[in-house]
Amino acid sequence: MTGNLSPTSTTQSRPGVVTYPRKAIKHIVAKGISGCMTFHDPLDPTIGWNLYVRRGQLTYATSAGRKAERLRCLVRSIQPELCELKFPELENEYTIVCQWWHSSGLPMARLRQLLMRLSLEAIVQTLALPKASVEFNKTRKIEPILIETPLTQIPSPLWQMALQWQQWRKTLPSPFSRLYLEPEKQSAFRELWQQYPYQFKGKKEGERFAMRLMHLLGKQLSVYQISYLLKVSAQNLVAWVQPLVSAGLVVVLEREITESPPRAESPARETSPPPLDTEPRQTIACIDDSKTIQKQVKGILEIHGFDVLGITEPAQALTSLVRQKPAAILMDVNMPDIDGYELCSMLRQSRQLRDIPIIMLTGRDGILDRIRAKTLGVNYYLTKPFNPDNLVGYIHKVLQGLASET
Repeated sequence: MTGNLSPTSTTQSRPGVVTYPRKAIKHIVAKGISGCMTFHDPLDPTIGWNLYVRRGQLTYATSAGRKAERLRCLVRSIQPELCELKFPELENEYTIVCQWWHSSGLPMARLRQLLMRLSLEAIVQTLALPKASVEFNKTRKIEPILIETPLTQIPSPLWQMALQWQQWRKTLPSPFSRLYLEPEKQSAFRELWQQYPYQFKGKKEGERFAMRLMHLLGKQLSVYQISYLLKVSAQNLVAWVQPLVSAGLVVVLEREITESPPRAESPARETSPPPLDTEPRQTIACIDDSKTIQKQVKGILEIHGFDVLGITEPAQALTSLVRQKPAAILMDVNMPDIDGYELCSMLRQSRQLRDIPIIMLTGRDGILDRIRAKTLGVNYYLTKPFNPDNLVGYIHKVLQGLASET
């Protein structure tokens, strides 16, 4: 293999613009330009995520620092031999991985699989961020390019993982977070484990895992580090530990800043960076008595830069809508007191609300339901379970005044 394997950079990038990661990614993709986007975690400036793109296609994604603990955790299940390599904390590991592959003589398909798996995990963590400081560097790139994947359509499974991590961030900011179980709380840990045992084939195996986890939680290690030692994914570990954090048994330790926060591998300033839009957030109303749907819609739309007005009692919807005046309304059909059709009719008769676009978000998929919705002035009809990209696409269409279709 020939050519320069490392990311290159010759100039410096401007200070970051604060925006939503998904919005910044879509902006870069639409421009079709090349370079590196760096997203800095607003909860911890020592954490960042780098997305390398070429003409709008993703070529690699990784963390901007603290690489060793993350990479050991991830490569364990993909290529265990890589766990023995020493990964630099601030430099891009792309060079080391490619050189190791070259010396090992492994198939190119396996290397591409490894790079893709590492990139997808970094994308999930990036999308889980709320508003973040974003820097763009058009001179930093990956060479040679071994993978390219479009960022125009984020697969639904990745969105679901990002939404889950976004919920976890409320109590556990990131996989780099360090966890601690105080010695005096170990008995309470055992009692809670008895109530919610981990799912293993045998009881003894589950008990051994719990004791091992309790021991590691006393060492103030990060989620990535504990996952590596327990040989489980970071996502599964957080799902297990989250109830312990919520119960106050496990503490998420504050970060320790011993040096300046790590920035991009080759900090830079671009001479003419592409501007990011900074228009105010629009509010989307979601009228649905299901808390699960409310939570799902809120997570999806907030990632895309919208505010969400959640309404679970349709009888009170008119008052809330008049007060907030949302840009668009999502509405279920099957609701108590007032169903979606009746509420839609009331909205279309209201002088203050009749021009607001309506998207039906329902589990009813019959042709008669669609016809009835269209006659009542519904702009789009989306059935559950829905694809997040379709939901966001319909919202953008109604906001742009495009022709409706039910």
